[in-house]
Amino acid sequence: MDILNKLKTIFNPYKKILFYRNFQGFTGGHLKVWDYFNHVNQSKQYNPQIYFSPATTWDNNPWLNVRANQVWQPKQADCLFLAGLDWEILTENPEIPIINLIQHVRHAVPTDPRYGFLRNKAIRICVSEEVTEALHATQQVNGPIFTNPNGIDIQSLPEKANHSYELLIAGLKQPDLARKLQQALAGKNIKILTQQLPRTEFLATINQAKITVFLPSIYNEGFFLPALEGMALNTLVICPDCIGNRSFCKHNFNCLMPDYTFDELLKMSNMALSMPKLTHQTILANAKQTSEKYTIIKEQQKFVGILDNILQIW
Repeated sequence: MDILNKLKTIFNPYKKILFYRNFQGFTGGHLKVWDYFNHVNQSKQYNPQIYFSPATTWDNNPWLNVRANQVWQPKQADCLFLAGLDWEILTENPEIPIINLIQHVRHAVPTDPRYGFLRNKAIRICVSEEVTEALHATQQVNGPIFTNPNGIDIQSLPEKANHSYELLIAGLKQPDLARKLQQALAGKNIKILTQQLPRTEFLATINQAKITVFLPSIYNEGFFLPALEGMALNTLVICPDCIGNRSFCKHNFNCLMPDYTFDELLKMSNMALSMPKLTHQTILANAKQTSEKYTIIKEQQKFVGILDNILQIW
């Protein structure tokens, strides 16, 4: 029996896609895995299943109402979907196709624990061209690599609202820097976010801001979805280069991209606050057009296309 026929006997018509999560609090990484879970759920030919680690928490867990597998049985699935450190759940090769979602450039850093997993055979899906380039540069990857840029669900975003704040500082990942900026901008109508909010509240807060300063991780990002969501929500985006946002953040075209220093962030914030109305509106219009290119539907279509051809790809 050749390898393709052998795989056909493994990948049966029910096509069960098994996910795994160790959920320790809501993150952007969990959000995107949740999106991919729903891509499978909304398809007609695939059935998503999920198993959670015993340490999983359920506060703000998007899978709260999803029936989970009580036992980890990868050999009963047709395909595994792994992300981040999920590889640690495997104790042996399940001999079925594995899809590995890569959401960060840190996978390409030799000192990162995720780096060693690159040698494991998998079909890798990177959330940005920047992540794909980083993986290729390692020359460690075992298996094909696809780029599927993160998409946003435009329909789920809040409707356009009046601006309650002149400027919002979204500083969950850099709270000290966010507070320092807030103090320097004292006297203006400034709001600061330094604690985790439910997703709907987070998006609603951005929706009320005329300008939003996003502070991504200083150790870089794989995509940084909040900046793109800000573009869709009609707030003027200020966001430093964090590698993963280079594909869609274009300085003075659809956002402002200061150097990632306090002085430059303050300078760019003041510049945005005093920006001529026409310039402001032009940047917002360009940002809106950019956000419309990154849809959840496109993300889903590309992923399902990979699933449809998984035997040949594997």
